[in-house]
Amino acid sequence: MSYVYLNGEFVKSDNAKISVFDQGFLYGDGIFESFRSIGRRLYQFSQHYQRLKQSAEALSYPVTLTQQELEAILLELRERNGLNNAYYRITITRGEGQIGFQRDMDNNLTCLVIGREFQGFDESYYQKGIELKVAQTRRNAPEAINPKIKSISNLNSLLGKLEAKAMGAFEVIMLNNKEHICEGSASNIFWTRGQWVFTPGASTGILEGVTRSTIMRLCEEKLNLRVIAGKFKLQDLQFSDEVFITSTSLEVTPVVKVDGFTINQGKVGSIAQRLREELHRDMGKLSRE
Repeated sequence: MSYVYLNGEFVKSDNAKISVFDQGFLYGDGIFESFRSIGRRLYQFSQHYQRLKQSAEALSYPVTLTQQELEAILLELRERNGLNNAYYRITITRGEGQIGFQRDMDNNLTCLVIGREFQGFDESYYQKGIELKVAQTRRNAPEAINPKIKSISNLNSLLGKLEAKAMGAFEVIMLNNKEHICEGSASNIFWTRGQWVFTPGASTGILEGVTRSTIMRLCEEKLNLRVIAGKFKLQDLQFSDEVFITSTSLEVTPVVKVDGFTINQGKVGSIAQRLREELHRDMGKLSRE
């Protein structure tokens, strides 16, 4: 039986309990971060911690654990669960409280940390590529919900994922209310033309993924490609050489078909393959430091 960290204690997962009055359960009043470790090294954890703090401050959560304290918790969880290359999720909610929006907002926070062995996806996705469909559900406007908050209240993305399942697609492309490309339900999107790489910018309402930032860096540092972030329409993808999506769990996944039109004659391109190799190399460097 595996362990989780819950409110200051390591407890067996089957015994972990959260109140039915927890504000995360009742209202989606919570935030999270997910990331990986390679051996004992927590890959890019400082970036994830800073984004966790950013989300917490936006919701007026007191940040009670330092980066070093959270690192110690994560490594203890790794030892207790016998993990090698792990996948972690930190979830923080406003904690147990009252029903109704006139409630007290100053509750003791709930903090849950889960760690499991990273499973990854079938290698065929990386060798053959995947198909994307365009979702009818639009991404939340940044004026409505700040995309810098990585919230557990993620119904918008869930609706996109349900659309993907209904259409038999691996993932969807979500547009904003101005018909600009934003991202997938749980991924960021990139496409290439020649030596240029394009991706939606922050102003479209995307969640700026940590893996997205890493891929942008690797494009320029390792592949000598120029990255342009901005506002783009769906037809821009039709003229691309390659399309791929990224996330902590997906890494760099090539796309060979988008909503009925074929990319690169249905073949996986070399840039996506090389970027995944460079990402693995980047993660491996950390494990040997």
